[in-house]
Amino acid sequence: MTPPAVMLACDQPATMRAVAAAFEEEGVPLMIIPATGYREAATRSQLGIGIACIDGRIALGLSTGPDIPYLIGDDARMIGHYAARLAARRPLGLA
Repeated sequence: MTPPAVMLACDQPATMRAVAAAFEEEGVPLMIIPATGYREAATRSQLGIGIACIDGRIALGLSTGPDIPYLIGDDARMIGHYAARLAARRPLGLA
């Protein structure tokens, strides 16, 4: 069994629901794990993409590269869409 494409490390129910809804809309598998950092979540994911709740914000990180978030923001659903699109190799739609 292969791990899901993206891991979400969070213990905030509202944030988990928002991110999970974005992933469902994009049709990308997501697994929610106990709260750790985004880097740990990314390391555990199949594609090296992890999301975590950090001080009330949502951080999207990669398992490779610098140890800083790839994206960080307050809108969990938006970050969820960006992460799902990144995993599915679709344009992020940033303007």
